[in-house]
Amino acid sequence: MSPRDHGVPSIWQFFDPNSPWVLVHEGSIMGHFDYVPRHLRVGPWASLATIYIVIIVAKVIYWMPQKSSFHLDDEILSTHPIAYTSFWVYNLVVFFWMKFVLVSSMRNRGPWILFTYTIQSWTMLTIRHGLSTLAPFLPRKHLLLWINELLRFPALATASITFFFWNFAIAPAIYYNFDPKRRRQFLQFNLSFRLVQVHIFNIIFAIMNTIVVSAREFQFVDLWYGLAGAVGYAMLYLLVLDRVGVHLVRGMI
Repeated sequence: MSPRDHGVPSIWQFFDPNSPWVLVHEGSIMGHFDYVPRHLRVGPWASLATIYIVIIVAKVIYWMPQKSSFHLDDEILSTHPIAYTSFWVYNLVVFFWMKFVLVSSMRNRGPWILFTYTIQSWTMLTIRHGLSTLAPFLPRKHLLLWINELLRFPALATASITFFFWNFAIAPAIYYNFDPKRRRQFLQFNLSFRLVQVHIFNIIFAIMNTIVVSAREFQFVDLWYGLAGAVGYAMLYLLVLDRVGVHLVRGMI
């Protein structure tokens, strides 16, 4: 049976000018997102939304720092923990712990969780812990050192957004809209091992890795990395996931 029979569009439909913007029936892939209001699944887009997206992308491109801003000077490189010190051991242990949580989550929920904001944030933070562990052994101009610094602010920002947005907005809203029985079920779900890791421990790991263990002042280039990453995720959501009927309104879970 072809992917189309299952409601899954082919890759060629993304580039076919004759294809509609929404490539699946009723904007819900295989019916999994029917709970999302129809107007959010099939549109149409508001004109102002399109203009806003274009302006944001243009601003990020315009604000791109000069090449010299991406240089790793001695001050930045000196923030990495020395090998075999307590902070270095922290990075090593937490890297393997976060990797364990990520792999076990993918086994239980499938690889599709990598499209969610929460898991992308967790993955970014996992990578940064791993690169921080490798940093003392890498030559001065190694690409991985630059990637590690690139991830510093985005890792902290996305973990902060996940922590505050889920624990103080989404979770309370869901809880108080349920009846007593479903409240107990949701509370049990929210306090499960995986969710406690990705929604509570994430902010602890982020602060430790980006502020405590390898402290330095944030610069404009760090903010730009964060903005560029946010725009990149938005483009993935709007240009790919939205078209195939994947609506991650519960993507923080």
